[in-house]
Amino acid sequence: MIEKFNNINTVDELYEFMDNIKYGYLSNTGKVYTTLDEDFDKNWEKEYILESKDDILKTGYGNCWDQVELERFWFKKHNYEIKTIFEIVLLDYDNDYPSHTFLVYRDGDSWCWFEHADYDNRGIHKYDSFEELIKDQYSKYLKLLKTYNISIDEIDNIILTEYDEPTMNINSEEFLEYVINSNRIDKFYVK
Repeated sequence: MIEKFNNINTVDELYEFMDNIKYGYLSNTGKVYTTLDEDFDKNWEKEYILESKDDILKTGYGNCWDQVELERFWFKKHNYEIKTIFEIVLLDYDNDYPSHTFLVYRDGDSWCWFEHADYDNRGIHKYDSFEELIKDQYSKYLKLLKTYNISIDEIDNIILTEYDEPTMNINSEEFLEYVINSNRIDKFYVK
């Protein structure tokens, strides 16, 4: 799979290649957890590590956090202007609301949202501006959160950040601390 990845020359080829990557995660013990594993969620906090591109290409698995790093590597190698975005409902108590990361890139005067990990929104989505992209993606995230019965008060605690490349092989707590403390995206985009 590494050789195939190294021979990708276009965004469309990368998108097609990403179908080789399934949703799952690599643990600090070397075990790969898939969504079919009964202990997928149970072991997440204590065993998850952020995969390097080589890890993802070797295992064929990664969650959105991992997949964005593989995508980041390819886009940077091909000299694209990119941004990586993180979104979460930031509350001071444990909750089951999902977080998400995604990559966007500039294509001429447009911005494109490159999405593989979020099965319901897979594709390359093109927008006239970064603001329009963020507003649309936020509305899709909000729609997902409503299926979790998020309250109006909790909606006010959604944050979006733009983050740079994190250190590989950090655990979930370290990753969350890093991305939550990255550059906040102004909420006026999403109102």
